[in-house]
Amino acid sequence: MEEWYVIFTKTGEEEKLGKILEIFFCKKELKVLIPRRKIIERKEKQKTEKIKLLFPGYVFIKTKMCNEVYHRINNIYKFAKLLKEELEPAVVREDEMRIILSLTGNSDLIGFSKGIDVGGRIKIIDGPLKGYEGLIEKIDRRKNRAKIRLNIIGDCKLIDVGIHIIDTDDNKILNDAS
Repeated sequence: MEEWYVIFTKTGEEEKLGKILEIFFCKKELKVLIPRRKIIERKEKQKTEKIKLLFPGYVFIKTKMCNEVYHRINNIYKFAKLLKEELEPAVVREDEMRIILSLTGNSDLIGFSKGIDVGGRIKIIDGPLKGYEGLIEKIDRRKNRAKIRLNIIGDCKLIDVGIHIIDTDDNKILNDAS
């Protein structure tokens, strides 16, 4: 049965590892996912959209794990090791992976969500966070970011994702990047 696993690598080496895996494994053997997120960054009062890794140092793979696949992965690249639980490769729980796949849609990118202010609370009306409001820990209107809580292999991570707050009076995006 195919399941999702995480390979830990040196931060900044995720793309390189993903390409190596795609060369050494055929698509039927292994699927690679390196989730990313769109956010807004401010630099000298200028706002620009940036794409950042969702989990720096992590490369997700979907495969039918066996000894051969395990050893090929561990010997393929010096900065890559499968995350483990005890002595076995750690399987990403289905519910954890379902959230990541839903947030990224049919790609590897979590785009911007749109929200409106309803009595001081933000209601998500569109985008990847719609239906996942329970993941939101905090919204930073100035930075156009929502801090969400994601669990991966028993590890809780707080991650910033992009959000646009729409002014309901004139349908303009507040704090727009443009």
